[in-house]
Amino acid sequence: MTFSPASALLAMSIASVDAPPLGGGFSLADWLVVAAVMALVTWAGHRLTGRQESLRDFYLGGRRLPWYAVSASIIATEISAVTFFAVPSLVWREGGSIHYLQIGLISALVARLVVAFVLTPAYYEREIYSPYDFMGDRLGRGVRRMTTGLFMIGGVLAQAARVYITAVIIEVLAREQLAAVESATGLPPLAGAILAISIVATAWTWIGGVATVVWTDALLFLMFIGGFVALLAVMHGEIPGGVGAAVDVARESGKLSLTPDGWGGGGLVAALTTPYGAASVLVGASWGLVGPYGTDQLMAQRMLACANKRQAQFAVLGSYFSVVIVGLAFLVGVGLIGYYEHHEMSEGARALVAEKPDRILPVFVREALPVGLRGLVLAAAFAAAISSLDSILAALGQATQSLRPRWDEVRAGGGRGDGGAVRSTRVIVLVWAVILAGAAMGMQAVEARYADLLSLALGMSAMVGGPLLAAFALGWIGGGRGASGFLWSAPLGVLAVAFAVFPGPSTYVLSWWIISGLFALWLFVGLPRRRQPDGAVQTLLYGFVLFLLTRVAEVGDFDGEVIQWPWYVAVGSAVTFVFALALDRHGPRG
Repeated sequence: MTFSPASALLAMSIASVDAPPLGGGFSLADWLVVAAVMALVTWAGHRLTGRQESLRDFYLGGRRLPWYAVSASIIATEISAVTFFAVPSLVWREGGSIHYLQIGLISALVARLVVAFVLTPAYYEREIYSPYDFMGDRLGRGVRRMTTGLFMIGGVLAQAARVYITAVIIEVLAREQLAAVESATGLPPLAGAILAISIVATAWTWIGGVATVVWTDALLFLMFIGGFVALLAVMHGEIPGGVGAAVDVARESGKLSLTPDGWGGGGLVAALTTPYGAASVLVGASWGLVGPYGTDQLMAQRMLACANKRQAQFAVLGSYFSVVIVGLAFLVGVGLIGYYEHHEMSEGARALVAEKPDRILPVFVREALPVGLRGLVLAAAFAAAISSLDSILAALGQATQSLRPRWDEVRAGGGRGDGGAVRSTRVIVLVWAVILAGAAMGMQAVEARYADLLSLALGMSAMVGGPLLAAFALGWIGGGRGASGFLWSAPLGVLAVAFAVFPGPSTYVLSWWIISGLFALWLFVGLPRRRQPDGAVQTLLYGFVLFLLTRVAEVGDFDGEVIQWPWYVAVGSAVTFVFALALDRHGPRG
């Protein structure tokens, strides 16, 4: 049976009609709270932004944003509604655990240290608007265009997944309202939630570029903390013995073990297919998170808005506080265990949670929280989704502008005297908002590949990050080594991960079309620019590697297990870096 996003939306629409009723619901007071919070965040973000007179103001905040606001913005983007709602379900569900906390404690710290003390100083050597400007300055315009294009693909995938996940949450929280919209317009609930998020995110981005994004994110950071504290306070009052009793229950059931059984054991296959094993945490995720934190414009745009290198380093290191919020999210999950030891869900809630355990916190919010607090949590979820989306819209707008022929001149002039570009950016942002909304609606088809919604978000974020990290490494070593080879190896890095993650008959058939097209391009565009006999050797190497990729597409799994998300960036960057040097126009250098 084939599956399509359209059929998924239709199925969800039909299901919403026949589904058993949920308890709770949103009152007029809750919706007034939602409206008040959204209005307050919008007003505050606008007031703190200042005037946007140049592209430098729009994309770098005039390089006058304080490090603590940037740090809070990084945390809010990293956490988002995905962590707020998905992480508690990881410990609550059957067989649940807090294994993911290892990534925050260890991998994220290692990655931040690398970004703060290796990438950040390199980015502040001259005026740049993105990591791809740095790569282009070191390796040429071709590399800048390639990395910018890869970022666009990766950004759409990552944020579409986040918007989809938040829409799933809002679909539970605002079920009746979305059903009413469906009845009036025929728009399915999931699509209605995605559309609402997209409209407000576009408006926020239009208001004032990255400065508005940073300040609204900083406010959302405070809302995350307040939301978790409020949830824990309610749970503590409703659980006999309080949250402490829930911790005891979770510990007795083995859910509070930080590492899985056999944490350091197994060979290469076990390492690649176990997301929270020692190798994945210490090597895979530590290596892989350098990409999202340092070479993805979504995060890098924030640290580039700081006044200087030192401020940017403070912002990156300060964002490690996010691990505290992840810890609070797990504590909320433990509280859910204790709460549902003594309370029953409604029939509709049981059905929803049985289908998708990630819905447990939205169900609790809807059925257990008092009036007003329900509205505050929905506002936090809605605003968090908008925050993620307006962040990527600002980054995609800048990336699109950087493809203009005069971009280097604009950069050199500090982005001034180009007011028309600021206006055109708002049109570009609107186009990207439509694309992202469409991609979010298609994430239903991808979700089945992942064990939970958090893994979906993390996997999509890392899908094309490897080549971007490899490009930085090539630029950092200097000398232009691997520049021409990168243009041909970057597709190898992306395809190696994609084929390994989604192997099967359909992928295998598709792989031959992709591989044939790449090899034809090499023969007619790449090879004529290579000197002989290096060109002949490189042709044989490229053809052989492309053939191997078709085999990965056919049998990319390991006894039914596929490569896990902590390794996506590591594998993609290693493949890209090695073959960039091997396929360099002048051949390998000694």
